[in-house]
Amino acid sequence: MQSLCLTAENLSDVQAELERQLVSLNVAEKDSLRSQLLVEEIFLRMVNQGHAAQVNVRVVKNFFGKIQIRMTAEGTSYNPLIEVADWTEDDDNYYTMMILKANRQRLNWLRKNNHTVVTINVRGESNKQLWLLVASIVSGVVCGFVMKETLSPEMIALVNANVMTPIETMFMHALTMIIAPVIFFSIMSGITGMGKGANVGKVGSKLIGLYIFTSAVASIVGLSTAWFLFSGEVPQIGTISVANAEVDTYDFSLINFIVDIVPADLINPIANGNMMQVIFVAVLFGSCLNALGDKVHLLQELVSNLNEFFMRVVSVIVVFVPLIAFFAMINLVVDMGVDILMMIGRVIAGELLAIGAMLGVYMLIIFFIGKLSPVPFLKKFPSLMPTPFATSSSAVTMPLTMKFCADKLGISPKITSFSIPIGTTINMDGTCVYMSIVAIMFIRAYGIAIDLNTMLLILAMTVSISIGAPAVPNASVIAILSVTATFGVPNEIAGILFCLAAIGDRIGTCLNVTGDTAATLTLARTENLVDEKIYFS
Repeated sequence: MQSLCLTAENLSDVQAELERQLVSLNVAEKDSLRSQLLVEEIFLRMVNQGHAAQVNVRVVKNFFGKIQIRMTAEGTSYNPLIEVADWTEDDDNYYTMMILKANRQRLNWLRKNNHTVVTINVRGESNKQLWLLVASIVSGVVCGFVMKETLSPEMIALVNANVMTPIETMFMHALTMIIAPVIFFSIMSGITGMGKGANVGKVGSKLIGLYIFTSAVASIVGLSTAWFLFSGEVPQIGTISVANAEVDTYDFSLINFIVDIVPADLINPIANGNMMQVIFVAVLFGSCLNALGDKVHLLQELVSNLNEFFMRVVSVIVVFVPLIAFFAMINLVVDMGVDILMMIGRVIAGELLAIGAMLGVYMLIIFFIGKLSPVPFLKKFPSLMPTPFATSSSAVTMPLTMKFCADKLGISPKITSFSIPIGTTINMDGTCVYMSIVAIMFIRAYGIAIDLNTMLLILAMTVSISIGAPAVPNASVIAILSVTATFGVPNEIAGILFCLAAIGDRIGTCLNVTGDTAATLTLARTENLVDEKIYFS
């Protein structure tokens, strides 16, 4: 940005230009206002106590998205950030000093080449976590190949058992512990923030309908892709005589599915991780809080504070995501063999084809239902993908997804706090695609012919099983085993499934998060809750 010469005479003009530059960099209004107050106070100190004739001011943006205001003044050595301890509330400068004190962590001072330099951090490095995560993934791949070539299998197993596995287990325990309360209070907070119960019902019905529709489309896309990939010759793992096998039939009852949503108590849904029951209780309690209105405003504030608290807990857990990604990539490289690589290759090829098709579906939904250009969405959503790919968990990504929706897409928190937690639980587009492709592959690998009835049965199973599936790594393994068992495929394929999930599940999670985001954007647009200035920035 252009350097500005700040004097006592042009202070207001320079402040206006600073505001214009910060707005052009998409800085939030509160950050811009705070920065202008700090510039004014530091300038007055530089002039009055530091005897500076003028101050050069410049807005700087680095590669990682960090934005700073740099103030440089020539003259005697003076630190304008020094605090005066003996000031009281009766002094004129007391409150301006408190502005500096409250924002001290954003400020930095140094003396360089006979110049006093003060730096104001307007906005932190928005992409720092992203680049750290990418670096962890790359480092894990490199370290995995090094370990595979230099260490014996026994030594690798020892390191895995005593270092990597314990840390990964603690991470997963922490994640499992926090998923239910995060979803519970996020949904309740979102419902109370929406206002009247009629609004909640209207938005909720749109949301559920959109999620079920995209899941069904994802399953159809996955089945079509699998038919294209595996309709010819497929390497045979084994054979099954369907006529003589004891096949576990799939008996889906819509009535039982609906009945099971209502829990018998308030403890088991959280203890057993039954997310559909958690969602039911959250919606019920949130709607009742709305109905009572101001009578329970203290309880509404408590729900909002608890939501913020649990989100903060998740943000602490997310700090360890790069380390978990590093270990995951090491295990992936170490465990891969040629046969596994070939199977993963075909599955990944199918997933990528299906993802391309699903992106087209999302674009059509955003354009025709949301009445919004999908181009900004296409440009921005890749920046969110490293976290779901590294963690293979849309639950871990949920706070980042909500932040992405607000900061990059301009979606109101009224929608994101309600839509994203529900989508994390019931909208598994990527899982539907992945399950369909892998299920068809194994059914064909065991010599079973695929016909229309088989395809329809897999479609019904993938959609219904994906609803309420836990948003944690390797959940798809159990789901796929449930599908393939219907056709007599033995559970011995679990070992191969875990190897496939190392990559396939991660890509599916990326599509899960993308589907949640696209549906949330469309829903918010229909409710006029999208800031187009942020969306098109």
